[in-house]
Amino acid sequence: MADRNNPDFLSASTLKGDKVVNAAGDDLGKIEELMIDLRDGRLAYAVMSFGGFLGMGDKFFAIPWQAFGLKLHDHAFVLDVPKETLEKAEGFDKDNWPITSREWLSTVYSYYGYQPYWQTGVAARMPEEAESQRMARTTGRRTSGERENPDFLSAGTIKGDKVVSTTGDEIGKIEEFMIDLQNGKVGYVAISHGGFLGIGSKLFAIPWDALTLRVHEHAFALNVSKETLDKAEGFDKDNWPLTREELSRTYSYYGYEPYWLTGAVAGAAAAGVSRGTEAERMARMEREPREPTEVVEERVIPTETGEEIRGRQEIERLEGLKGTQEEKISQLEKQRMEAQKKAEAERDRLAQLERERIEAERQAQTERERLLQLEKELQEARRKEETEKVARLEEELMIVQTHEQTHKEKLSELERACTEAQRQAGVEKETLARLEQERIEAERLASTQRERLAQLEKERMEVPTRVETGLERAMPDFLSASTIKTDRVINTAGEDLGRIEELMIDLEDGRVAYAIMSFGGFLGMADKRFAIPWQALSPRPQEHAFVLDISRDVLERAEGFDKDNWPLTREELSGNYTYYGYQPYWQRGVAAGVSRETEPQRTTRTEKRGQLDTAEEVMARQEKERIESMEKTESDKERRERLEKEKVIAERREHKYK
Repeated sequence: MADRNNPDFLSASTLKGDKVVNAAGDDLGKIEELMIDLRDGRLAYAVMSFGGFLGMGDKFFAIPWQAFGLKLHDHAFVLDVPKETLEKAEGFDKDNWPITSREWLSTVYSYYGYQPYWQTGVAARMPEEAESQRMARTTGRRTSGERENPDFLSAGTIKGDKVVSTTGDEIGKIEEFMIDLQNGKVGYVAISHGGFLGIGSKLFAIPWDALTLRVHEHAFALNVSKETLDKAEGFDKDNWPLTREELSRTYSYYGYEPYWLTGAVAGAAAAGVSRGTEAERMARMEREPREPTEVVEERVIPTETGEEIRGRQEIERLEGLKGTQEEKISQLEKQRMEAQKKAEAERDRLAQLERERIEAERQAQTERERLLQLEKELQEARRKEETEKVARLEEELMIVQTHEQTHKEKLSELERACTEAQRQAGVEKETLARLEQERIEAERLASTQRERLAQLEKERMEVPTRVETGLERAMPDFLSASTIKTDRVINTAGEDLGRIEELMIDLEDGRVAYAIMSFGGFLGMADKRFAIPWQALSPRPQEHAFVLDISRDVLERAEGFDKDNWPLTREELSGNYTYYGYQPYWQRGVAAGVSRETEPQRTTRTEKRGQLDTAEEVMARQEKERIESMEKTESDKERRERLEKEKVIAERREHKYK
């Protein structure tokens, strides 16, 4: 009897999370995931994390299953790999797993000094029929990209997939994968089902070979008939099959020979042993001993044995499969014949066109010969001065010329039909080139706008620096307030904007807090005054003028004040500085030591006045509107994504001071 305290199988969920130690017992890390080879139904490799061991950080590493030794009762694995090998191992990020294939895994096995299991003994000498059976299970998942159709999937990914019948009826779902601890194969798959057979409280052990993966449906097809599954013996959730002896009966019931007896793992395939076709499974079932008859009231009543039931069920299933295959073959034959008919019709059409072309050329040649003959007759008639005959011949000549023109037009039409595809291809190329040029131009314009914004910001930051450091030597260091009052204000283009009405002095540090400016009817602002930060004005003493370098949009939206309601506190003035894109000077540590209002008082006054848009926010909003306008007409997905990123940046700039 096998000892259930030393099981042959453990579930994938039980093994995941077990710690990994070296030969000396030092803790290395833990098992993060188990990857199953979808072709052979065995553990291909374990995904391990080392934590902070050897400075490997948070990376994952693929380790061949053969490299581990199991300490069953310690819930641990022993990884006997030199420290130098582990330090140089190439891992991968948690959120960026590699595209797994046998070619990729082969390099991992070679690095750790192991030969890939599919290249050893049995896998290398696998009979062609068994190999084709395995490949048939994965044909549907290897027709597209490797990322979508991998050679391997993690146990955690497959667990929970639904199980369906061969006709598509839902049976249940995958509950667990039981791993053979001796060779790493999937000993069996535990499935649960309820509502399909009326059994909802038991699990069923299913051989891996009885399941066909439908990777894009996240499902497994169960290749067992309904009658067979009806009479299957399940097990309670607390009483799993844990030994090969217990599992052997399950394999025999479903008509599969246990893999540890077939030599599929140990190498018996070299002697010609395979997993067996359906006919071989039937023959093996018929050779196995029958179950004893039932005894009822001391009389022996012959009953149909389990082997007979399984044999009959398998025959019915095979007949059903045969009918399905014949139907598929018939359907494919019909499709092939239909395609052949279409091809023949196309060839006939092309041949007909070729015959028409040859006939047209022949008729054209005949008409040319007739034309030459008529021309000769016409010349002869003219020589004989036979006027009537000349007129008739000229009429016939015109008819012949008309026919010749008709044939030429027909030939030209055929040639145009042959070259139309080439012309359309050229149009598509031109369209693509034009779209690419538009994309490059849009990127160039966006880059120009960003450079212009950076230059304006740089110039804005340099103006107070030049004033403070005295770089402009021609400008006087001081001017009286009365001299500056009434000086005119112009923009960078030299246009007159208004005049300086007053200069407001900060009583705390004695500096010009702001200039009061009237626009004198410019932009319809005649009756209001505007507080302009002193840094925004560039003096031109020789011209008795100041240059205000603020865009028209910002000035139009500026919030002024009545002649009798001037800003008299720093809190009131703070909004004006922010709107024009300048940081208040008292917030840069220039003036200190004077008591100020509390933060709640400043906040209350600021909330009453509201927030104004700064020059940078106005430009950012204009940039965002331009991007939104381009998005409405843009159809290219990649370019739309780039425009969306630029719009996010513009929105952040727009709300920079909010």
